[in-house]
Amino acid sequence: MRAVRVRALIVAPVLALTLALAPLGGAAAQDFPSRPVHFVVPYAAGGSGDLLARLLGNKLAGIWGQQVVIDNRPGAGGLIGTEFAARSEADGYTLYLATDGPLTIAATLYKRVPYDWKRDFAPVSMLAMGYQALIVGRSLAAQNLQELVALARQKPGELNYASIGIGSAPHLGAELFKSVAKVDITHVPYRGSSAQAIAALIAGDVSMFLVGTSTAVPYIQSGAVQGLAVTSSHRVQGLPQVPTFAEAGLPGVDVSIWFAVLVPGGTPAAIVGKLSADIAQVVADPEFKNALAARGFEAQASAPEQLADFLDKDYVKFRDLIQKLGLQVE
Repeated sequence: MRAVRVRALIVAPVLALTLALAPLGGAAAQDFPSRPVHFVVPYAAGGSGDLLARLLGNKLAGIWGQQVVIDNRPGAGGLIGTEFAARSEADGYTLYLATDGPLTIAATLYKRVPYDWKRDFAPVSMLAMGYQALIVGRSLAAQNLQELVALARQKPGELNYASIGIGSAPHLGAELFKSVAKVDITHVPYRGSSAQAIAALIAGDVSMFLVGTSTAVPYIQSGAVQGLAVTSSHRVQGLPQVPTFAEAGLPGVDVSIWFAVLVPGGTPAAIVGKLSADIAQVVADPEFKNALAARGFEAQASAPEQLADFLDKDYVKFRDLIQKLGLQVE
């Protein structure tokens, strides 16, 4: 009897405290944010991710009446900024601009990663979706995707493709294309920007390059390169003449370039919900949509649960591809 009485004395105050604190999460979310919010971008200023973060930050600052400070922390393929965000206070005042490289790809590609992408982050909302375009030089004897595949099969290992490094989106996207098309094309990594790879393509040093549509559009429109296919399920704005891979007869090359907003794991659910709702409000803004469309992106929002499901599937897709290729970075 005494043991039961002691247990009751312990449990009752704890339960009362839990019930008393329960409404505080919602109250804190209603008052959030009450000071400036930091938005960690794991890449240098001037790139697509940085631009998207600044566009979103400006809109959120207008909704909140609080400054959104863009905190660029580039290095190690995004791992440095990502680790910083993962170790930040889980109070909603640190946002993180996520994409596949440091998260769903790094988890398999790197031998050691200083954080756990599922444990150390909480999904908030998708932000933008972009796609890749397969471009070839004008001197290549292939006017469409089927001709490129046929040429590659006639000359196994003789054609080559550019990337911006092992494990980068252009690298893995091209390897997925090779796998689906069942062709042997040699990888030529360029340690730098996409501009270097495109310059090599125009010069005839490489045969093809799978790159983000926002980068490819001006080169295709100017006639400097040919666009053979895009990885989206529909034709993209700015490239109405370029078919999708499925339209060109090669379904399954579904590589997307996505950006999402995450927060450190353990951030209160009420604050995550408010952040998600506010981002959805921004994404629905026609001005924001048009600003992204002009840069080759589609504005997209999602519930935290939807984003979690997307990240799980993205991780599995790249895990299987990386393991198949036998890639590993120290």
